[in-house]
Amino acid sequence: MIKMYSSEISDLDSMLRIVKEMVEETVVEIMNSLMNEMNMYSSELLDIAYSAKDFILRGGKRIRPLLVLLGYWSREWGLQNPNIKYLVSSVEFLHNYLLIHDDIMDRDVVRRGGPTIHVLFRNKCIERSMVDCDHYGVSQAITIGDYLEALAVNMFSKLELPGDILKKLLQTYTRGLRLVAYGQYLDVLTSQLPLRSISEKHVVTVHILKTASYTVELPLHIGAIASGGDENLLRDLSAYAIPAGLAFQLVDDVLGLFGDEKVTGKPADSDVKEKKKTLLIVKAYELASNGDREFLEEIYDRRGSRDISLSDVEKVRKIVVESGSLDYVKKRIAEEAGKARKAIESSSSINVKAKNILTELLDLIISREK
Repeated sequence: MIKMYSSEISDLDSMLRIVKEMVEETVVEIMNSLMNEMNMYSSELLDIAYSAKDFILRGGKRIRPLLVLLGYWSREWGLQNPNIKYLVSSVEFLHNYLLIHDDIMDRDVVRRGGPTIHVLFRNKCIERSMVDCDHYGVSQAITIGDYLEALAVNMFSKLELPGDILKKLLQTYTRGLRLVAYGQYLDVLTSQLPLRSISEKHVVTVHILKTASYTVELPLHIGAIASGGDENLLRDLSAYAIPAGLAFQLVDDVLGLFGDEKVTGKPADSDVKEKKKTLLIVKAYELASNGDREFLEEIYDRRGSRDISLSDVEKVRKIVVESGSLDYVKKRIAEEAGKARKAIESSSSINVKAKNILTELLDLIISREK
């Protein structure tokens, strides 16, 4: 099957299609295989499998699994491993674990066009006429997130890798989790700090920890290490990953404020109501008039989320545009994309086919609408 995969892949679209199929088949296989274990203890536990499987299979870009396979094939294109699907799918279990917990912290109610897991279980609680259903929903969502993280780690055991490679793989994986935890800690802290105290450097540090290292560098490294890649390969992949990941997050921030809700699957006002102090907002505050700065302080420092109206959100958007912040961030996106492109072109460790698809992916990152 893997040989068929490598021969079928000629561009990013074909690779994404195959990775999506691989991940979805593996998620169904793993969840179905665990149902017997759950049923041994209680049929109530089957809700873990049903809800987690539904949540993962609702959609998602599958960029992280794609990057795992690209990392695995970056040294030798088409390198074979009959269990590669488990390595590729590991980061999807990891990603959804973090999404479930992130939705709780952000108080999001919609994810990929459906209810977030804590809302899903709150609703189940209400349907069964139980009590304290908000707390119940959050508690069960935390549990399901933890369960998915356990599945992510377990995927490594299915690869039959040499001990030294498995050790390095686990070290890299756990370091990646530490970095994303640092980023999340700083991100939550930032939400409580006054807008005037947040600098561009602070925002970029969080983006590097939460997105560049986790979304791009970690999957590429997981794949490359499993393939037996050396330090030169990892260094070249990092030189691409960090600026590409930063560009990815900055595009995400633009979509969070200006994107079409029907396309992104997220409420169009959520970033403002969650008081996300993105580079768009921090730079707008720096560049705006005194009156507009006062309004941004009111929205991001003083007013409650429930008191932020759609007209307030529209005014935030207007300030971001008129202050020049949107243009500044778009320029920063182009600069980071340029760094990533240069890193790929100058690499002597990454093979040509992997280079071509990483370049295509970079183009997708900066032009995407969701």
